[in-house]
Amino acid sequence: MNSNKNTAQDQTDKIKVGKIKDAHGLKGDLYFLSFSRETSWLDDLPEVYFEKNENGKITFEKYQLTDFKDFKDGAIIKLKGVTDRTMAEKLKGLSLYIPSEELVSEPGETIYLSEIKNFKVVNPENVDLGTISEFSSNGAQDILVIKNAQFSYEVPFVDDFVIEIKHEEKTIVMDFPESLMEVNREP
Repeated sequence: MNSNKNTAQDQTDKIKVGKIKDAHGLKGDLYFLSFSRETSWLDDLPEVYFEKNENGKITFEKYQLTDFKDFKDGAIIKLKGVTDRTMAEKLKGLSLYIPSEELVSEPGETIYLSEIKNFKVVNPENVDLGTISEFSSNGAQDILVIKNAQFSYEVPFVDDFVIEIKHEEKTIVMDFPESLMEVNREP
């Protein structure tokens, strides 16, 4: 297989975007399940990475993405060096990562959630509501997990709640019912 190994310290510049669900066909194609169900970003993607745990040490293997086509909740992808079903089956179940710089939106485009991780959330009166620590989904919408000094809570990331995203300040101004902070509270 054509791959390069990277160490776990390189994980910070990679984003997990899905996993390999299965081998597809006999020529090494893979069914990639995208966590976002979106695959348009594959168009200009030069490489992908798979996380592997070898004797307790996390490494990443790099593969060149040569082709893809949309399929169900993801895509059928073709990787350089993966030429038959046996090779493809060895990748089944592995998490797929891409370089973080591939998921940066242009002004006016829809943003990628990874771009707002660690952004501060404030209300319209500029009161600090916490920091975005991770993301979730309820199937219908993306969910922000916001952590403050006392607890974390979840808020739907919907247009009705977002007033402004200030990229330079790494801040999102949101207006949502304060009861969401209590209803979705976790210690």
